Amino acid sequence: MPAFTYSRRIAFHETDAAGIVYFANYFHLAEEAETHALASLSTADTFRRYAYPRVHVEADYHAPLRFFEMATVQARLTRIGGSSLHWEFRISGPARLCATLTAISARRLANGGAAAPYSEAERAALAALL
Repeated sequence: MPAFTYSRRIAFHETDAAGIVYFANYFHLAEEAETHALASLSTADTFRRYAYPRVHVEADYHAPLRFFEMATVQARLTRIGGSSLHWEFRISGPARLCATLTAISARRLANGGAAAPYSEAERAALAALL
């Protein structure tokens, strides 16, 4: 069972002319889920102190997701590196898996860009998302 679930309706501006979610917007859904998952473990200060640039992403698309359907994102960490997080996102619509995404982010200091390794306390908190 995934460690974090995020749901919301698909907005009109996220779809193409056929009413299907534009492929790149699946990454926006995954990023929203990631933000909410991290916020559930951290304080808002975390987002001011650190940046989380992506160093790798990939996606497999399985079925269309359409305007005004409820999208559910199951976000789970697959690995906690020294200063990186490896994510898996499963995005579903009503009764079907629509996309599977993976992403790796590398935590950096927001003001200087240097790598920002996770402390043992942070690793323990992040383990809840494994």
